[in-house]
Amino acid sequence: MNVNTLGASGGLEPSQGTSAFLLTPSMLLDAGTGVNQLRNEEISELKSVLLTHAHIDHISSLPLLIDNLFETLVSHRQVLTIYALPDVLKALQTHIFNHVIWPDFTQLPSPERPVLRYMPLTYWQTYSFDDTVSATPFPVSHGVPACGYWISCPTGTVAFSGDTGLSDTTIQSLNRLGALDTLVIECAFPNDLDRLAASAYHLTPERLAELFSRLSMPPNKLLITHLKPQHREKIIQQLHAALPATQPWQVI
Repeated sequence: MNVNTLGASGGLEPSQGTSAFLLTPSMLLDAGTGVNQLRNEEISELKSVLLTHAHIDHISSLPLLIDNLFETLVSHRQVLTIYALPDVLKALQTHIFNHVIWPDFTQLPSPERPVLRYMPLTYWQTYSFDDTVSATPFPVSHGVPACGYWISCPTGTVAFSGDTGLSDTTIQSLNRLGALDTLVIECAFPNDLDRLAASAYHLTPERLAELFSRLSMPPNKLLITHLKPQHREKIIQQLHAALPATQPWQVI
């Protein structure tokens, strides 16, 4: 499965934005600042957004994305659907789309025909899109309501951890998925910030290596995301030392 990485940074940097992956021309996974990479004609094709959790680096482009789409959605009588855990949707309703920070597009242009719809997700239930792609949310540990996604299509499978710390919850979820073509997983901090990583429910190279050692079936490909820009080079050096030499991996 080919995934277009629009952004995978753990912070602000000129080379790329924060978490946003174009799974298909009509579907995003997360909506961080990486969405800025899309052209207007590509934005107009979007119909679905899957969210891992409600932290700002994963949702920051949502308000302006819906604003850009508003006229297109109204004229075609279409909706943009946000798929997320119930607590994540509640956070969006309470703190973002509340007519204070941003308009509530679930009520616009009218409550009877809004342009925005929320779809609450259940762990381990599979949701189908376009008859070719399916997404299954699974539990991860990030200190707030969060999930990863197992994405399946005819050309392969990809698991996205989203943000996660080292935990039995995440390891059990990944092992339940079984064989994976690709695992996309974070590594936010260097080893010397281990205490911060633990308290923030993020990974370091050593924590990622421990998680990896407890997987029953290693993925064919490991893609590593969410590096804090100010620590990028150190994290990459430490990943070379920590990860098995036999495991193909790449920072994106």
